[in-house]
Amino acid sequence: MANISAVAPAAPGEFRIGDVFSKTATLLSRNFLTFFVVAVVAGLPRLLWTGVETQDPANFPFARFFGGLGFFLILNTLAQAVILYGAFQAMRGRPVNLGECLKIGLSRFFPIIGLIICAYLAIWIGLIFFIVPGIILAIMWYVATPVCVVEQKGPLASLGRSSELTKGHRWKIFGMVVLLYIAALIVGLIIGALLGLTRSPIIVTLGTLVWTGAWGAFYAIFGVVTYHDLRVAKEGVDTDQIASVFD
Repeated sequence: MANISAVAPAAPGEFRIGDVFSKTATLLSRNFLTFFVVAVVAGLPRLLWTGVETQDPANFPFARFFGGLGFFLILNTLAQAVILYGAFQAMRGRPVNLGECLKIGLSRFFPIIGLIICAYLAIWIGLIFFIVPGIILAIMWYVATPVCVVEQKGPLASLGRSSELTKGHRWKIFGMVVLLYIAALIVGLIIGALLGLTRSPIIVTLGTLVWTGAWGAFYAIFGVVTYHDLRVAKEGVDTDQIASVFD
């Protein structure tokens, strides 16, 4: 299998939005089942939230809601690391072994948890009180998770490194993230409407879970490719040099 970095390569110093989308689609299509299963498992806790929004506030199921939120955080964190390693293996033209991916994911689990807590708190505080600073932080730290796994840095060091890598390309990153979310929103609304026509709670739940898995896998790989291409553009390294830490 050809190295994915050879497909529409970005020139040193150049970061192209089109490359990120095309490489992400290629990586996902070549290893769809593996990445999809990981993302679906990570999305299973969402089932605990089904119907929560319609509950009587006086009888709100706090245990169910926060339990689902906790499981989602744990599984989603692990899934990001698992998919990240798998995506790099695929970019190197190597087979994606779920066992190896899980091993790498578990090895960086706690640093990523710390990273997510630090980043989410700062971003949400910025969004709630000032909005714009929260968005800026989200873009600055967009590749913090890949940094944490690949470069094996701690939470705060990962945020600083992400800020360094995104500098000079933040408007592009902002634009492509907005574009990605708009596309996901449109597709999600269409799928939701079609599922709603069946009037079957089971089909709606299963269909939503399938869509969540597909979207989750694409978004996770999208972040990995963004990190990869930023390093190629800013540092002139290649895929094997970036992923040599895993050897």
